[in-house]
Formats: sequence, C-alpha cells, structure tokens
Amino acid sequence: MRGAMSSRAWAFLCIGLALPLAAPRLAHAQEASGDSVAAARAHFLKGKELYQAGSYREAIVELDAARALDPKAKDLVFNLAIVHEKLAEVDEALRYARIYVQMDLEPAERARAETYIKRLEGAKNEVAKRPPPTEETHERVRGRLDAATITVGVVAIGALGAGVVIGIKALSDKPTGFVTGANGNTVSDLQNKVNSAHTEAIVADVCFIGAGVAAAGAAVLYFARYRDDAPTGSNSTRLSVTPLVGGSSGGLLLSGRF
Repeated sequence: MRGAMSSRAWAFLCIGLALPLAAPRLAHAQEASGDSVAAARAHFLKGKELYQAGSYREAIVELDAARALDPKAKDLVFNLAIVHEKLAEVDEALRYARIYVQMDLEPAERARAETYIKRLEGAKNEVAKRPPPTEETHERVRGRLDAATITVGVVAIGALGAGVVIGIKALSDKPTGFVTGANGNTVSDLQNKVNSAHTEAIVADVCFIGAGVAAAGAAVLYFARYRDDAPTGSNSTRLSVTPLVGGSSGGLLLSGRF
C-alpha cells in the first residue's frame, strides 16, 4: 500500500510537464525489484533535468539507463522517441515509437502513438524529397598582394626617388651666370656643364617614365588578379542546418509510475 501511494505521488509530481500528446500510464514493472525501481527513478529524474537544460544526448543516456532497470515502463520508451526527434534523428525516433506501439497500450494510447508515427514518417518523406545541399562557394575578391606586386611596387618607388635626385642635380649643374674668361673658365668648360646637366635631365626623365610604368604594372598585378584567400561576401552561398522535426511535441512525457 505504501509503495502504491509513493507511485501515485511520483506521477502527480511529474504530470505538470506533460506534452500536448497526453502521457500514457506506465505498466507495473513486475520484474523490477525495489532497488531497481529506485535507481530507475533516479536516472529518470537526471534525464529530465538534462532534457530541460537542453542536453538531449546526455538525457538519452539517463533514460536508457532507467529503461534497462525498468523495461516495462512505457513512458520511458516514448520519451526516448521524443528526445531523438528533438535531435532530428527521425529513424531512431521511429524505432522507439514502433517499440512503444507494440507494448501493452490502452486504445487511446495506441491511437495517439500511431498518429505520432505517421507524423514522423511524413517528416522523413519530406526530408527525402529535399535536393542535396549545394557546396559552399566563395566570392572572388580582387586585390592580390604577393611577391610580384611588392617587387614591381618597390621598383616604381625606387625609380621615382632616383628621378627626383637626378633631376635636382641636373638643375644644380645647369650653368647660370657662367662667364668665360673669369676664374679660368673657358667655352669648353661651359659646354661640358651644359652637356652634363642635359644628360642628367634625360636620365631623370627616364627614371620618371620607368617609375610610371612600374607603378602601372603594380596596379595591374594588384587589381587585375584575385586573392587566394578571398573571404565569403554577401553573395556567398552558405550551408545552414535546420531541425527536421520538433516543435510543440518536443518534450518529455515525464509522468507515470516506477
């Protein structure tokens, strides 16, 4: 009599968490000893706690342990189907639901279980109709900075610097206010200075032209090529995972008697 009262108290304790699919009453675990029933209840409570925390995989371990100790507990079988459904493991959910429907059920329990199985089978069929996911693609981004780009860029900067230095020297070497005969200056000296300044000016112009060509080459090497490590952009195709089944039915029955 005391055991029966404890069982009823246990049922009332858990019934507040029942699903929209009403919880069936558990059959007596005739083969289970008192210690086994107590241990099964402990695993059940731990599984309920883990489930409510969202630790579904760990909750399955506890529910399996409870079922091993009390194999006649129908609700444990159905709870396992529900948790596997939450994990989108439709085949496992169907396996437990079909085990449940073979147990000693009342007509209302069997009807609800068969409805649940039909829903799972429908979800499985819908998943099978989906096209395979596309492979992840990356948007190609221009702007490749590698050894070639850097080398040509350095050449452009060097040529520009050389042109500036030689150009300044050409200006400084250009004879201004040169008077032949003064201080031993001759016409030949004047011509030499003119020729030297002219040559330096030509070299400076060549450096500037080379700097421009090198700069254009660096720009082409950078902007006309794609990066090897281009990040995904707004137009990238990304894979996403959506739960297959679940929703309002995704909860434990958590009622019955151990």
